[in-house]
Amino acid sequence: MAKILLIDDDLNVLKITASYLKKEGHEITTALNGKAGIRLLESSQFDLVITDIIMPEKDGYEVLMWLRKQLNRPKIIAVTGGTAYITTDSILMTSKLFSADKVLSKPFDFETFALTVREVFQ
Repeated sequence: MAKILLIDDDLNVLKITASYLKKEGHEITTALNGKAGIRLLESSQFDLVITDIIMPEKDGYEVLMWLRKQLNRPKIIAVTGGTAYITTDSILMTSKLFSADKVLSKPFDFETFALTVREVFQ
């Protein structure tokens, strides 16, 4: 299956989504922020990056901008729950402008999550 990098500052989200994707047969690597995610991207190839948008130490937008510059970039799913000041819809729209292949709004159910992962590879 696919080699996937999950980037999210919520450790519980990382554990749950990684566990789910492993059960689906994927090879999973995780990072707790965009800075760590970019370091992993510099040293390894991934088929898919699933990144949260609102994070400390380089947010998801910075990850998306870095990925846009790569010649052989992986597929990208941007995920967010929004903030008190910015709506989820505006974050997701902006993520699409930054070349995310798919966008997901938190919270999501695993049926939607699995469908989204499958759709990026079609």
